[in-house]
Amino acid sequence: MNFLRSFRFRLAAWSALISGLVLLIFGAVAGYTLYEESIDALDDEMERFAEDLVEELEDEDRFDRDDLVDLFDLFDDRKSLHLVAVVTPQGKPMFRSSHWRDFSFDAHKSRSSSHRTVRHDGDRWRLSRIGENRWEVYVATHLGDLVEAQRKVVTAFAVAFPLALILAAMGGLILAWRALSPVEAITRTAERIDARELDQRIPERYLRDDEIGRLAAVLNSMFVRLEAGFEQTARFSADASHELNTPLAVMQGELEQAMQRDDLPAEDVGLLTSLLEEAQRLKTITRSLLLFSRSDAGNLPLEAAEFNLSESLNALIEDVRMLDSADGLRFEIEIEEALRIHGDETLLRQAFYNLLHNAVRYNWPNGMVRLSLSLNGSQVACRISNTGPGISPRNIGRVFDRFFREDASRNRRNDGFGLGLPLAREIMRAHGGEITLEGSNDEETVFECRLPAAAAP
Repeated sequence: MNFLRSFRFRLAAWSALISGLVLLIFGAVAGYTLYEESIDALDDEMERFAEDLVEELEDEDRFDRDDLVDLFDLFDDRKSLHLVAVVTPQGKPMFRSSHWRDFSFDAHKSRSSSHRTVRHDGDRWRLSRIGENRWEVYVATHLGDLVEAQRKVVTAFAVAFPLALILAAMGGLILAWRALSPVEAITRTAERIDARELDQRIPERYLRDDEIGRLAAVLNSMFVRLEAGFEQTARFSADASHELNTPLAVMQGELEQAMQRDDLPAEDVGLLTSLLEEAQRLKTITRSLLLFSRSDAGNLPLEAAEFNLSESLNALIEDVRMLDSADGLRFEIEIEEALRIHGDETLLRQAFYNLLHNAVRYNWPNGMVRLSLSLNGSQVACRISNTGPGISPRNIGRVFDRFFREDASRNRRNDGFGLGLPLAREIMRAHGGEITLEGSNDEETVFECRLPAAAAP
């Protein structure tokens, strides 16, 4: 699974995104609030300074410039922080600090006390005014230290912000991992469940009193019902196949005995022959269904032993040539000698016969059947191909379905009943192998079988 498309990644991404937005909003609000509080504190300090000057000015009837300089020296502990200007109500300057800038006083004359931020020569200043009847005191403070402090705060936030995003993403991943661990257990359990392992259950440690825990409990209950239903179906199929096998065997025996009578009318021979073929077909179907039911239940009986697969296939090919070969059909055989496997030779012979029988039956007149057997690493690979009409693309995925036949009309032109390939695959899988359809077109159809090779002596 692509991690970038996983729910865990999306949860971590959303966690980081939301955390980032919250941090940005918090940082903006906190920065603005801190700046405004600093400005308010500075305004209070400047206003107190100006009020102290005004109070001293109001105690005397007249001041000249030298008196103002002497008076300003009384505030020497604070004058280094501020620039001061004293003017008359008519706007005549009485005193200015030596470094006083060319600030405009007009904007402040409409109120008795005001504060504002101004720019002068690229610098930011905070300007305050205290106006009385005889004097107007202006105090200016350079905001460089405040701006620098604000810049440091922004820099610190810019450094901490990506680290906070990383921590939020990691926290989201940890949270997602812990929250989705029961879902992973459910997924693993569901993946293990098949016809042979219907007893799988979600571990009890995940059956907690929350939404996912209740989901796990519901799924476990569903698995119990599924197992019970499947066992009942498999048992019915096995019982039905077993019960049908005996009367079919008796019917076949009676028909064979009847056909051996010397006084049998000629017109009855064809009828009995047809009935015997149908009885054999039914017997083959019941035997296949019995094997399927046992395979689905995971207890397909295997009389396993090591045997020479090369010799077994050579003998099988001779039988196919005699029983199934149409006139003019050619065989191209390449079998590596002395390839041995461990398994049930009878069942594997049945599986290979089903494949060869199909290769002969669905072939062109004067067509070709190819079979190759070789050792490929730790596996024995057998490829069986035939000329003839290919499998239509819409049906390629269904060739291993039970009772499926490519012939849409399901007539009896070919005597198959759609169980040969599914049964062959079940037999191969029971031996740890597999059958795959390698390709099919209008010229050739190719199947490949793989089985574990026997260990070298």
